[in-house]
Amino acid sequence: MEMAEPGLCRLLVDCLKRGGPAVEAARLSGLTQEDRQAFLALAAAQRVRPLLWHRLTQKGLCDAVPAEAAEALRNASLRNTMSNLRLYGELRRLLFALKREGIPLILLKGIYLADALYGDIGLREMHDIDVLARPADLTRVADILMNMGYIPEQPIDADITINADHHLPTLVKKGCGSFEVHWNLTRSGDSYNIDPVGLWERSMPVHIAGCDAMALSPEDLLLHLCMHVSYQHRFAFGLRPLCDIAETIARFGPTLDWQVIIERAGLWGWQRGVYLALQLARELAGADVPAGIMEKLRPADMTEDVLEIACAQVFTDKNLVYSIPTPFAELLQSRGLWDKNRIFWERVFLPKAIIAAQYSVPADSARIYGCYLRRFVDVLRRHGHTMTQYRRDEQVKAVVERTSRIACWLSGQAISRK
Repeated sequence: MEMAEPGLCRLLVDCLKRGGPAVEAARLSGLTQEDRQAFLALAAAQRVRPLLWHRLTQKGLCDAVPAEAAEALRNASLRNTMSNLRLYGELRRLLFALKREGIPLILLKGIYLADALYGDIGLREMHDIDVLARPADLTRVADILMNMGYIPEQPIDADITINADHHLPTLVKKGCGSFEVHWNLTRSGDSYNIDPVGLWERSMPVHIAGCDAMALSPEDLLLHLCMHVSYQHRFAFGLRPLCDIAETIARFGPTLDWQVIIERAGLWGWQRGVYLALQLARELAGADVPAGIMEKLRPADMTEDVLEIACAQVFTDKNLVYSIPTPFAELLQSRGLWDKNRIFWERVFLPKAIIAAQYSVPADSARIYGCYLRRFVDVLRRHGHTMTQYRRDEQVKAVVERTSRIACWLSGQAISRK
């Protein structure tokens, strides 16, 4: 199923939302057995079950939840707490090792949010740990993680990474999760790329998992969350990142320098994504963004259908969305043969630095040319099935259209209406 039933989506939003009108207990107690199962499945897909149970407790709605559903939510919360405790244990080992060598680390997104913002490490679901290191420290951080038993998904070459991506290949340890070691928040080739030096200059010390570390400044943190959910994931991460935005504003609201946020969003070319992410966070997660700030951020061509498209993407099946990357969606939506060929070949003939990183081959090696043939075959294998589905499946067509239209609007292009 492409999207969950709208009534259940609205119920989940109302239960999770900070502030807002009270949720009538009858909306929960009156769910049929089938609807209860669908509601729990929706919360699981959105990765908000622990937070949902917490909100139900806060709002005095636990008794309205049938015993079987309440037990499922409690168990999900307990499992998530245990999983996060393992992650924090691994982070603690890494931070102690880095401290001995004087290597600083900035904690990104979930691992920092759960402890410092949510106030309970069990409330925020996460399966990996994202950190930011200085380029000169990437190799050493990776070495320490490999000594801890983590295995990179691809061979690690820091020089290739810096030229091709914004993080090292993911390092995975069975039963313990994974680490993603970033050197920047954006890839060098992204139109919304930034220089990470300022992030370090504005970073602040924090105490997490019993260790000293660094975190982004509150303004940079909020901007990063908005950019991550909009430009990098086209709102396909569901409600969880919107809840993160709402929690960040709730935690730092009185001290947030909104003028700095507005100016930095414009300077970095993030204004559209920041506006749309904040607007969705207001409507779906109860983020307390001042109306005057939204007016200052609002792009001149913002229309209601842009918000509706992004909102629909939030509740779309994530596996379906991730099977259709933005360039592929744009290819399928292109009407002219010239545009289709151009997009396809651009996706095959990526810059040498990116091909080198993907296939673990030195960029100056003659073997790089053979990798382009592999890339051609990989693109056909990866997207051939989706192309067939696109011709036959209305759900796939809808996702392709939304993905393409969101990308067009974020890039400043006129959004077509069909």
